[in-house]
Formats: sequence, structure tokens, C-alpha cells
Amino acid sequence: MPRGSALGMVTQLPSDDESSVSKKQLLARLDVCMGGRAAEELVFGQDHITTGASSDLQTATELARYMVASCGMSDTIGPIHIKERAGADTLSRIDAEVAKLLREAYDRVKVLLKKHEKALHALARALLEHETLKAEEIKQILLPYGEAQPSADSTEHQQQEDEELALV
Repeated sequence: MPRGSALGMVTQLPSDDESSVSKKQLLARLDVCMGGRAAEELVFGQDHITTGASSDLQTATELARYMVASCGMSDTIGPIHIKERAGADTLSRIDAEVAKLLREAYDRVKVLLKKHEKALHALARALLEHETLKAEEIKQILLPYGEAQPSADSTEHQQQEDEELALV
């Protein structure tokens, strides 16, 4: 994924085939970044989380800062691009908004992982056994935890679930 600079930090920017990225897409990327840490907490408990997700946390923090300071995607800060030489008060407000975005992403992911906890454990077992999995293998592992053939009434619900499970 191409990378760029926001307030002197590296962050995820739109890829070559993307002319712009929506706030919803960026929030989904934050969710993906927070997934590893949230899964660790759910499986091992708060006292046994590891440093394994530190790179994802760094990426998520940089992405949230990019959203707030460069893209104006904060209701609190407003639709403004903050230059590198912002004042201490502005930087403090940016930090607070970044922390809020990260906490919200973490909370969304924890809810999602709890909802799909059996599938999470099945996938984790398969990864421990095989180390890498192809997309088709992942689908087969997750098949028992979803609807095999959704009815017409559940199509909208299934699309929502697919969005929740989509990896960006």
C-alpha cells in the first residue's frame, strides 16, 4: 500500500487505483488495525496482551491522525488541514480526537469479535495448524458459522455482516 506523510508521520493513503477514500473506508482500516490487539485481549485477557500488535497500533494511530489533521474528518476539529506547525492547544485537541477514533475502533472490533468468537477460534486453530491459508480455505473454515444459503429476506442482513467481516 502506498504511504505518505501526515504531520511528519507515515500513514496509509489511497492506493494507485483509488482517487479518494471515504471516511467509512478509513474507519474500516482502523478497525482492521485494531483487530489483533482486541483478539488478544478477548482470548488471553487484559493482563496478558503482548507487544505483537504494536505495529498495527502505530499504523492505526498514524491513520487516525491523518484523518483528523489532514483530511478534516473530525467533527470536533472541523474540516481543516492542520499544518505541521500547529500550536500546543491544537495539537492537544488533535491527540484527543485521535485517541477517540482509536478507542471507538477498538470497541467496534471487540463487539464484532465477541459476536463471532467461535469463528475466531476456528480460524485461529486452523492458522496454528497450517500457518497460512488461502481464501477458499478460510471460507471453508468459516462456512459452519454463517448461513450457507441466505434467503431473500436475509440478503440485507448478510450484506451488513459481509461488510463487518470485510478486510480492507
